[in-house]
Order: sequence, then C-alpha cells, then structure tokens
Amino acid sequence: MRPFKRPAARTRALLTAMATGSLATAGPLAASTAALAQPSPAFMKLMRTPVIPPQPGYVAPRISEDYVRKLRKLPDWNGSWATTGGLLLDPVNKYEPPNNDEAFDTGPLEGSRLTAVPYKPEYQKLYDETIERAKKGEITDPVGGCRQPHAMPRQIGGSPGGPEIFVTPDEVRMTWYWFNATRRIYTDGRPHKSGDDLVSSFMGDSIGRWEGDTLVVDTIGLNPGIYDRTGAPYSDKIHVTERIRMIAPDVLEDRMTMEDPVMLTRPWTVTRTFVRTSKVQEFEGAYCEGGRLEMVNGVQHLVLPAEAGK
Repeated sequence: MRPFKRPAARTRALLTAMATGSLATAGPLAASTAALAQPSPAFMKLMRTPVIPPQPGYVAPRISEDYVRKLRKLPDWNGSWATTGGLLLDPVNKYEPPNNDEAFDTGPLEGSRLTAVPYKPEYQKLYDETIERAKKGEITDPVGGCRQPHAMPRQIGGSPGGPEIFVTPDEVRMTWYWFNATRRIYTDGRPHKSGDDLVSSFMGDSIGRWEGDTLVVDTIGLNPGIYDRTGAPYSDKIHVTERIRMIAPDVLEDRMTMEDPVMLTRPWTVTRTFVRTSKVQEFEGAYCEGGRLEMVNGVQHLVLPAEAGK
C-alpha cells in the first residue's frame, strides 16, 4: 500500500478556506481562485434549468400491487419469435419466376414479386419496372445496402428473423436483432400524435388496445418505403392496422391491413405467423456495422475492404 502523503501547505490552505467559507479572506491564494469560487449568474441559471424538460403526461411505471395485477391479466407473449412462411411480405404469393431460394439476409432473390397488391395502374407499372431492373441485377433495396432499417410494415414478415416481445401494462415492445430495430406499441390510452408532433419515422406512431387476448394496433406516421426485397412500394400516407393474437401454444398470428390512398385501390390484408423459439433474450445484431455495400445512382455495389476509401 502506498503511504499517505500530506498535501502541500498551499493546497491545505485552499482546502481549509473552501471548507470554512473563508476563501475571500484567504490572502494571496484567494486572488487566484476567486473566479472559481463565485459562479456567474448565467451559470447558476443554467444549473437551475433542466436540460431535458419532463414530458407532459408521462409517468414512469411503478412496480406496485396494481401494476403486478394488470401484468398478470396480459397474455404471455414474452420471448423470441421466428417468422414462418418465407420473406415475401405476403406468403400467399408465389415467386415469379418460380424460386425455391431466398437470400439469407435480405429476402427474395432478384425477379421475385408480390402478385396480389391492389396497386393503381401507375404504381403497378412502377413496380413492374423495378422487377425488370432486378432481373438485370440492379437491386435498389436500401436495407440491403445497410442504409436504413426494414421499417414497418416490412418489419413484420418481410425481414429475416422475428421479434423479441416484451408485454407490460402500458406498452408492448418488439425488438429485432437486425439493425437492433425497436418498435413501441403504446397501450396506456394515449392518442396518436398529431400536427407538428407527428414526425414521420421508420416504425411510425403505433397505438394499441386490448380486446380480450387480441392486441389491436393502429400505426400512422410512416416514412415511404417498400414492403419487402422485391421493391413493392408504399407511400407516406400508408395506414397499417393489425390484430395480433395467440392462435395456438407458442404460435402468434398478425393480421395486417394496409390502406394507402396514394398507391392502392383498396385495403390490402396480409396474415403473418410467428413461432416462439425460446424465452431467452436475443443477441444484438451488428450486420451493418462496417457494411461493404454502397449505393451509387440508386444501385448497390459491393466494395471490398481493400477498396474502401479509394
């Protein structure tokens, strides 16, 4: 053990002056430290102002008897879930041309398509052109280039791997290892954000309510995007409604209805099914950390490590 060393006389004098409040009369020592001893009014005002003001209406959950009682009434969806039915958003669709393979990380291979999307003619044409470009090897999926998360509604069924789900009285939270994506479905009775408070995002603003053992979810405020790797587009006016329920032990069904007044002629409903694989926590994904795909003029290009930065 190192021996204790008494502070120098000058340091002891400063400590004594600070402890007794006599710094202003501590002789020459005070002259060099007076500025530090007297914070400016602006600094004191800053210290009295919260950096992040509390959010109106938010109350942190407390583990009370009432909280536990509400928790026990909720269905047990906690754990990790695997997607069934492949990575086309709508598993009822078949591959065109027929294709029994899928890219492990990003979904259907080039040339696959969704055949049941009720597009308006101009957007069906846009989708057809995307398919033809894909057949020539031009892939424009920003997810494959590590440029953005899968987003909703693609996150449900059109992405590899299912969610890990946490159910609480005020919120159902879903997380995915790919991109470490997180979706929050609020069930505490709050309304949707509106006006300037509704800022579009990849996951959107999701509000849920329980109807027995069924979670009804309403999602708005989404960024424009694509339903899956095939490039089927949707607009920023898309509105997604879900009915999520357990249909068998460890089997979860999500019945999604997409309404898009810009691109669709009518609502489009897709049903996805998940199987619970375990109640063990998922690991964090790092697939796009140091990704090697670059987007040039909207097309993906592989960049080898030795070529990076050139």
